[in-house]
Amino acid sequence: MTLQFLSRCLRPSLTALAVVLPLLLSACGSDTASTDTTEPESTAETEPATDSESLRLALILSGSSTDQSWDQAAFEAGEEMEAEGVEVAVSEAVDPADAAAVLRQYAEEGYDLIVAHSFSYQDAVFQVSQEFPDVNFAWAGGIDGTAENVADYDQPFYQGAYLVGLIAAELSETGKLGALYGFDIPACHAMGEAMLAGAQTVIPEATLTTAAVGDWYDVAKAKEATLSQAETGVDFWIGCGQGPTLGQIEAAKEVDGYVTGYVGDMSSLGPEVVATNIIWNMEPLFSQMLEDTAADEFAGKFYALGVPEDVIQVEVTSEFQDDVGDDTLSTVESTEEEIASGSLEVPFVPQ
Repeated sequence: MTLQFLSRCLRPSLTALAVVLPLLLSACGSDTASTDTTEPESTAETEPATDSESLRLALILSGSSTDQSWDQAAFEAGEEMEAEGVEVAVSEAVDPADAAAVLRQYAEEGYDLIVAHSFSYQDAVFQVSQEFPDVNFAWAGGIDGTAENVADYDQPFYQGAYLVGLIAAELSETGKLGALYGFDIPACHAMGEAMLAGAQTVIPEATLTTAAVGDWYDVAKAKEATLSQAETGVDFWIGCGQGPTLGQIEAAKEVDGYVTGYVGDMSSLGPEVVATNIIWNMEPLFSQMLEDTAADEFAGKFYALGVPEDVIQVEVTSEFQDDVGDDTLSTVESTEEEIASGSLEVPFVPQ
């Protein structure tokens, strides 16, 4: 069956913007509404599902499914779930102000699990979940915000950021690292601190400079902040949010720095500067949610799947394999195994 793109036409005036700038409007807290008038197909009522493959999954994205980052990670996981026999529907570029209506539509159509893939959907999720107590909802809070039929899922990117720190220590010529966040929330702050911790195992005197842009998708502002950090000697960056990372990529091209792709393969956007990517493999996460839904074990769950579950991965791009070198690559691999086994606990520093 074909994966459905089920977006709402709630702000027609943004059509041109959605066509020209789909990548920039896909940050994890995006405010951009969908411009697709397609409505979800109505479906007849069926008997209650008895296993995860017979359940129906709906995904609500804050931006584009081709953003090479946050939203594409969820979309591709949905494609994998569909290949496994799960019925999947997707709504893209849903404004937080319109999220409740989209959530309500899917709940009325009998979807078993509705995933609202943005921190900005918090209010809508908790509102609509009370209206539909027999439907399971999940949202990307990362703060253990749950209810009887609402799960939260963590974004332990800091585990991958620690591994990035090992690579940064090898590539950086100054030992001065930079982190740029959409907002200085715990999930973001922990990424910068974990990268620094990893780098300091190689270069104890390594330092970190941070800044919060105050926006998930303002690339121009992020580029300006990155260039400001570069003036102090920073030459290796990690970003939290698509906008901050895109700004870092553009700035790094001008100052010959290095950047980490944000939860997706962003190397094609700057192959000469994107040295490594943190990848978010969300299929195991969605599979676990569906299994718990089928087993009636979903209530109040906070899903925290990371490196040990192969949900958070780190890769060195092909352009930088030689620069990083076999010794560092081996260290990254062995450190990843230590994190996966539990013998190394990456420090989580939320503020």
